Amino acid sequence: MTVTFIIVPWLVPRLKTRGIFGKDLNKPGQPEIAEMGGIAVVVGFFAGVSVLLTFNHVTNKDLLNASLSAVLGAAFVGMMDDMFDMRQRHKALLPFILALPLGVAVDPKIVIPHVATLNLGVVMPLAAAFAVTCAANAANMLEGFNGLGTGLGIMMSWTLVVLAVIHNRMDGVYLLVPLLGALVAFLWFNKYPAKIFPGDTMTLFMGATIAVAGILSRLQVQTFFLFLPMIAEFFLKFRGHFKAENYCSESENGYLDYHGRIESVTHVFMKHMKVTEKELVFLIWGVEAAICTFVIAIDFII
Repeated sequence: MTVTFIIVPWLVPRLKTRGIFGKDLNKPGQPEIAEMGGIAVVVGFFAGVSVLLTFNHVTNKDLLNASLSAVLGAAFVGMMDDMFDMRQRHKALLPFILALPLGVAVDPKIVIPHVATLNLGVVMPLAAAFAVTCAANAANMLEGFNGLGTGLGIMMSWTLVVLAVIHNRMDGVYLLVPLLGALVAFLWFNKYPAKIFPGDTMTLFMGATIAVAGILSRLQVQTFFLFLPMIAEFFLKFRGHFKAENYCSESENGYLDYHGRIESVTHVFMKHMKVTEKELVFLIWGVEAAICTFVIAIDFII
């Protein structure tokens, strides 16, 4: 957390000086905001992992290395996309390849709570790599508003930490706690009005890390439910052949209006409700918070 909080103020002017910025399309005048702030999250995350590993002995180093390779690979792909605007198929293929070692090292069993345990066996490398790729790209789709993706990542990470403790499956916590700290620090600068945007560097990395942690702690089903808003975003974007943007059509007196076909979760709120950007973000956070609460409650009740 501390490393990310220190890096961001140092990073903002340097990104702008090098022309790495984007326009805040949901605000009047569309101010220019530093982009690719996910670098600070990635650095803060690995600093946190280093501290945890210094004071805790990890028995399965192969699994840890494979996990870190998968999440760092996703961050690298996100950084390349921020800098060179990669094609969508490349953003899907590269994280998949880089996550294959994780599938080899991880336990091939998937726990379906209160139902059964599935053993995927030799299929696990492909299944794990596919899950990480889907999670990374799904997290990248539901963005575009100040603090939205960062806040979703905080709630998802915290929920998985709670579930890992409940089930005493702590392997994923080595990733979740550093991610949670880095995201909380980054939200201070990314919340409305944003001083820095996360870019694909953070969103791809965040989605991949949450998915990897869910796999490590054998919380795959719970993790799937936490991604529901992003899964809904995927299908809405699919409806529009992935050409739609999340942004409003116009902004007047602080309120966001959208005119057109609904091809994003954000369009639903902007088209049918009179909301400001802050209210829109809180509404989507509220949906995710309800899902997180439900997932935790189910583990306690059933």
